[in-house]
Amino acid sequence: MILQVSTRNFKRFETQDFPLEPLTLLAGPNNSGKSTLLQAAMAWNLAMQKWWERKGPESGSKAKDRPGAPITRQEFTALPLPSMDQLWTDTHTSLRKDEGKQGAPRPLVITLSGLANDGTPWKVGFEFRYSGPEQIHVKPVAEDLPHLEQARKEVSVIYVPPFSGIGVNETRHDRPYQDMLIGQGKAGDILRNLLLEVAEAKGGQDWQRLERIVENIFGYRLLKPKYAGAPFITCEYLKGIPVGNGNGGWPPLDVSTTGSGFHQVLLILAFMFARPSSLILLDEPDAHLHVLLQKQLYDIMRSLCHERKGQLVVATHSEVLIDNTSPNQIISFYRTPLPLATEVDREQVREALKR
Repeated sequence: MILQVSTRNFKRFETQDFPLEPLTLLAGPNNSGKSTLLQAAMAWNLAMQKWWERKGPESGSKAKDRPGAPITRQEFTALPLPSMDQLWTDTHTSLRKDEGKQGAPRPLVITLSGLANDGTPWKVGFEFRYSGPEQIHVKPVAEDLPHLEQARKEVSVIYVPPFSGIGVNETRHDRPYQDMLIGQGKAGDILRNLLLEVAEAKGGQDWQRLERIVENIFGYRLLKPKYAGAPFITCEYLKGIPVGNGNGGWPPLDVSTTGSGFHQVLLILAFMFARPSSLILLDEPDAHLHVLLQKQLYDIMRSLCHERKGQLVVATHSEVLIDNTSPNQIISFYRTPLPLATEVDREQVREALKR
């Protein structure tokens, strides 16, 4: 479990610590830093992947003497960037005269700390150094090297951005291309890919559970996606639940013909079943949903995450989600990010959102 995310010189926060619970709700107005926390965790995860991929399994003991692993702007799938300096607070990638050696690199550091499955504490920070508009280099913080392999084995991260539309057609994409689309906020462009992965998973239990959840919420029957022998993935549903064999008289319809609320729910569920992870980051999962459906989906997400021993971090504006979350599980992003302590604190956040 991750206990804290800490950032230095990352985007809007020069120095900030974010304590996490098994479920953490990030509440506050637009442009207050909620997504920045999610992006920090994604950037750390990408740095870990690229370091291990390029430096190898022996990288831990030798990392102190090795240069950082390069990451190009095109490879940086944690968030879309026109230039790599946009990662730094106010784009300051070098030290000023009053901060030390003028012109020296300003390190951007993202640190995750937590408890291993056996209860052992660990902490791993990654240092990001600016190499130009198109490239950065990442390297583990030297003092954290003993925990590097432990963190790599125990931390897996997925990020689910708000639904932003679905294409008419969708071919099969490999994982790196899917990650790039997610980083660009185009998760709807891989919805059929995710559903196909769930349908093809060994055993079929996850697909059956996904079918049942869709039936319980919407009264629709989700049909198994098809791809073999076709240029695009076919993903259809029935506007009812047939009894016995056949379609019960309902014509199969493409998932693109449903409303945005159905798409939003289906996207979140597809991610949770296709990408089981230790840390699930959700950006405004309540978007496009009426209040009753917000509560229903929130309960399902918490249940699935608890069942799979995962950790959930949710950025939201929803009063429904705030009302159904304990104060100690909420971080308020009004002015400075601050964990709540009492019911009064939660009510103040709720009222501020209403205003």
